Amino acid sequence: MKHNSFSVYPINAGLNSIAKRFNQQKTCMKGQVSVELLIIIGIGVGIISLYIIYSYNALYSYKVNNDVSLVKSSLEKIAETANDVAFQGEPAKQKINICFPLILKNCSIVNKTLSCSLNNGKEIHQDSKINLNGTLPGSGCWDLILEAKNGFVNITIS
Repeated sequence: MKHNSFSVYPINAGLNSIAKRFNQQKTCMKGQVSVELLIIIGIGVGIISLYIIYSYNALYSYKVNNDVSLVKSSLEKIAETANDVAFQGEPAKQKINICFPLILKNCSIVNKTLSCSLNNGKEIHQDSKINLNGTLPGSGCWDLILEAKNGFVNITIS
């Protein structure tokens, strides 16, 4: 007599096959999640980097404009004070305080013109109504003495 029973082996083999496939899909899903997370983090880092670069450029531009403005106002102050001292005549004298930024390369006085050049290549000029003589200091804050002479104003560092 033949016994008709189902073999347990084919059922177990089928379940093992399904379990293996499930584990493979689970591993693939973990890999996919990791790749997606890396993509999201990469996009976030890219956005933050762009923001930092933009902020740095804006801050640098502000600093350069501020330095140029500081040099212009210092040269205007010297020219205006020289005009006032010259108007009063000899032996008038006046002491002023000026500040030049760190990016100042050099300054010079030629006849009636004060000029300064900056490290970034910009040139700043200021004209006076009277001839000027003397030297201008470098970077930093300085006291200058402007003294009226016969036909010109002498500028000295105090």
